[in-house]
Amino acid sequence: MATRKRRRKETVKEGETETRPSGVVVEELSTGPLISPDVDQENVAGPSEIPAETKAEEKHEPALAPEPEPLSSYNCPICFTPPTNATLTPCGHICCGSCLFTAVKVAKRRAGLMMGGGELLANRCPVCRATIPGWDGRGGGVIGLKARTLFSVE
Repeated sequence: MATRKRRRKETVKEGETETRPSGVVVEELSTGPLISPDVDQENVAGPSEIPAETKAEEKHEPALAPEPEPLSSYNCPICFTPPTNATLTPCGHICCGSCLFTAVKVAKRRAGLMMGGGELLANRCPVCRATIPGWDGRGGGVIGLKARTLFSVE
């Protein structure tokens, strides 16, 4: 059994480089703070320099939910106009009733021509392609929405 001699590990001091037999140059890294040399260190605030009030405000600031967009400004994702006979798909998309029915009908026809299996692939949302369960071509599987006008009297 052959024995190998162990090589003595040489330590490299900070800032020095070592060349290994493989030709790879190894440089000992500094353990100091990781700040880019391009950054002006006089203007960098350490964690102890941040006022306690600022730290507390950052932690306890409640997240504000974005205000929902009014439905009156919503546009159908198919025809890009305000929806007429608004229809809600099971996946949550709102389209014009006629746009939705036309898009599904065209997809059904296209799938039937291309693959011979129009029933398998056609009953899908035109926006995200999720299956519309219960689709019967007459309104099954979707929900018709009624527009209501609310007035606030103050």
